[in-house]
Amino acid sequence: MAACWLLSLACLAASFRPAALSTRSGEVCDCNGMSRQCIFDWQLLRETGNGYRCLGCLGNTEGAHCERCKDGFFRRWGEKCCLPCLCHTWGSLSPQCDSDGRCSCKPGVMGDKCDQCQPGFESLSKAGCWRSGQSLQCECDPAGSTGDCHSGRCVCKESATGERCQRCKRHFYNLDARNPAGCSPCFCYGHSITCISADNHSVHNITSTFQQGTEGWRGVHESGSPAQLQWSPHHQDAFIAARRSEPIYFVAPAKFLGNQQLSYGQMLSFDYRLDRGGRQPSPYDVVLEGHGLRVTSPFLPQGRVLPCGISQTYTIRLDEHPSSKWSPRLNHFEFRRLLGNLTALWIRATFGEYSTGYIDNVTLVSAQPVPGVPAPWVERCQCPAAYRGQFCESCAPGYRRDAPGQGPFGICVPCNCQGGGICDPDTGECYSGDENVGNGVSCPFGSYRDPQQPHSCRTCPCGLGQGCSVGPGTEEVVCDHCPPGAAGANCEYCADGYFGDPAASQPCQLCWCNGNVEPNAVGNCDRQTGECLKCIYNTAGFYCDRCKDGFFGNPLAPDPANKCRACACDSVGAEPLKCRSDGSCICKPGFEGPRCEERECPACYGQVKVQVELYLQQLAELELLFSEVRAGGGTESQELEGRMLVAEEMLRTILREAVSLQASDRSLEGRVARMKGQGSSSQSHLDETKATVQRLRSLGSQYERQVQETHQLLERARLDLDRSGATLHQVTIPVSSFPGSSNQFLLLAQEALRLANSHIQAANAIDQAAKVAREDAWQALELLRAAAGGEAASGSQPGLLERYEELKSLAGGLKADADGIASEADTAYQGSLVLLTSLSHLIETDIGSFKEEASRLKQDASALLVLVDTSLAQYRGLQSRMGHWEEEAKQLLRGQEEADAAAIPSHPSQKHSPASCECWQRHLLRGGTDPQEPQGVQPASR
Repeated sequence: MAACWLLSLACLAASFRPAALSTRSGEVCDCNGMSRQCIFDWQLLRETGNGYRCLGCLGNTEGAHCERCKDGFFRRWGEKCCLPCLCHTWGSLSPQCDSDGRCSCKPGVMGDKCDQCQPGFESLSKAGCWRSGQSLQCECDPAGSTGDCHSGRCVCKESATGERCQRCKRHFYNLDARNPAGCSPCFCYGHSITCISADNHSVHNITSTFQQGTEGWRGVHESGSPAQLQWSPHHQDAFIAARRSEPIYFVAPAKFLGNQQLSYGQMLSFDYRLDRGGRQPSPYDVVLEGHGLRVTSPFLPQGRVLPCGISQTYTIRLDEHPSSKWSPRLNHFEFRRLLGNLTALWIRATFGEYSTGYIDNVTLVSAQPVPGVPAPWVERCQCPAAYRGQFCESCAPGYRRDAPGQGPFGICVPCNCQGGGICDPDTGECYSGDENVGNGVSCPFGSYRDPQQPHSCRTCPCGLGQGCSVGPGTEEVVCDHCPPGAAGANCEYCADGYFGDPAASQPCQLCWCNGNVEPNAVGNCDRQTGECLKCIYNTAGFYCDRCKDGFFGNPLAPDPANKCRACACDSVGAEPLKCRSDGSCICKPGFEGPRCEERECPACYGQVKVQVELYLQQLAELELLFSEVRAGGGTESQELEGRMLVAEEMLRTILREAVSLQASDRSLEGRVARMKGQGSSSQSHLDETKATVQRLRSLGSQYERQVQETHQLLERARLDLDRSGATLHQVTIPVSSFPGSSNQFLLLAQEALRLANSHIQAANAIDQAAKVAREDAWQALELLRAAAGGEAASGSQPGLLERYEELKSLAGGLKADADGIASEADTAYQGSLVLLTSLSHLIETDIGSFKEEASRLKQDASALLVLVDTSLAQYRGLQSRMGHWEEEAKQLLRGQEEADAAAIPSHPSQKHSPASCECWQRHLLRGGTDPQEPQGVQPASR
């Protein structure tokens, strides 16, 4: 309230303030009553035709003539002073409000000042209010956002805005994901800052593919002297070879030069390959020149090297953004000036002495004013009254260039013709006969005639394509041609009941809620998306086009009484808040009935239901008989009594069947419980069997590998013995003083050879025995699987015992063979020692070579002994594991017997044979020996 009193006093003071003299005598300031002091501004005169600029505007107004409110203030109709909007900084889209003081709210926010959450929303923050239960997760537009999300709010690129970064800021256009800034600034040759994307241009690529020749490209040294450019018919590309270190450039032909304004923000790309020479890119690899400006760019960022002998595509963006790497840095206006008169495009060809550079597929993305694929990067400007054309590139009728020779960059000023006539836009020469046009020339649409300057037109302070007028009897400009649904002093937002974004060139559209909202309510739909927010008549959905959960009917019916009605379903048996379009309920499993209020009977009670229905039929017949008796129908009492006896007997039968079914049900439940227990036990046994199988596989593979290694070592020992024998034949052994020494030496050598051959045979026998043991283990495993799964017959169990005994016997044989091999190896080792001792007494000259052979033979024999000891230890480990496996087999068979005994009732007439599972289990528990085996024979160690 105090603020309103202060504003009223300020307005009153402004109205009684004495007028200050202007800088020109005879003129008064036009400040709309908000100031009496002004200065003369030549630039303002050229732009608007009135050169007086007001100073010290009161009443929260601003502008050259104090004609508008400051940002964050509004003016009520018929008042001069501007009041503060006081929009909530978090809940409002901007600090600006409409002429009634209402602010534009963010999604989920309500209130004139956007300081409250709508029903069903909560947590007012910088992102607005969130629907109850909704997470604070960003849904950002990838074209305008950086990809980051802070506290539920999207982080926008520098020229994008909106809750989701879905639109461009004021004075920017063409939201593009490829643009690192998000949007491009309006250019309009500097005459306007308001534009949108044009719809009359299509994509056009300027290319050189070198399929027919050089296509006008040429070579030039950095100093400016020409260089030879060659064309390869085979590869269809152009190349330049250098002999000196001075850089040579490819120079683009005329089709890439001239006015390339339509390529701003687009890509220049080319394929380049370097053979030999240096590989370090320089800051001067690509050069652009035009309008007295020059910029350069490297092929690659600093620190990277050019690939040698590999063709690679290089792409450079034509704009002033830092990511484009142009040097020196130009501002937006300077870069557009350069592209407006591009005089040179150089691409570096060589890097050092004897280097060769190849170029191909040069493409400059541009646009042309023909139908085709749209080129949204081309702008359409909203020009002031003094300018015309899509880009404000021409002067409007009645205006001329202030300084000739600047082309479209020149400023347009009013013609100095009598009566406001038109003149030549370049020279300013007045056309003959136009001196007396005067007031007959009307201002074009989008502008209005200034009451202070009857011969000048000023641009309407409204949106693009909107007109305005001066109120009768006043000097206030009113936007009187807002598009349907638009509101605000400048038609900048959508009115209640409409959605869109006029500021982002998205026209306002009527919200469509199928008549399921209150017409007089405020905030029925989202002004940005059009989503209906206040559905009534039990409807829901984006357009209030479906019934709420728990209701059914036709939400589009004209009569509210016929729209959506509540589902009449049982709360226990029906799915909650669900029913079909006809109102029928969706029952949970085990329920039935129109409202899902009845429980379904199990299938096993079908016979009971049949009997009950038959009993009900009999009761109906009895009721009929009673009625006939009462009516004196002549029915005999004996017949009635007989019928009642039949019905009574039937009822007793039903009761007996019900009791029997109940007992059967309990028995069935017990059996199911036992089956579940047996199933879990069988599964456990099966898992143990699988683990045993895996261990068998691993040990079998390990055993087979060791047998092969033993076989290889024996083979090497035999070869060494052969070589030793050959060496011995070549050795001259003198007659020694020792009696029988020569014969003893020969006998030892023959014995060593015989032992080697016997070792080979023993290794082969061990290998064969291992294979047989492995096959028997697999067969035993299959029998164990069948027993665990309940598939093996009782006759297969004695076979399993026999195979197990064979496997145990085979393991004993393997042990005996291993012991024999160890004994023979030890004998050979001792014989080798004797042989070495005998040879040490020989005195002939070649005894040294024989010692070497004997030493090698000794080493082989020692290695053979170590390997045999290792194999023997592994055999013993295998026997120990077989003992564990035997215990596991006993437990499995014992569990299978118990399961069979539980599942199959025993009868006195059925007896187990001696070969049955029970007999075999007792046999295993006695020690696992064969009943036919003599008592003196002990089983193999486990």
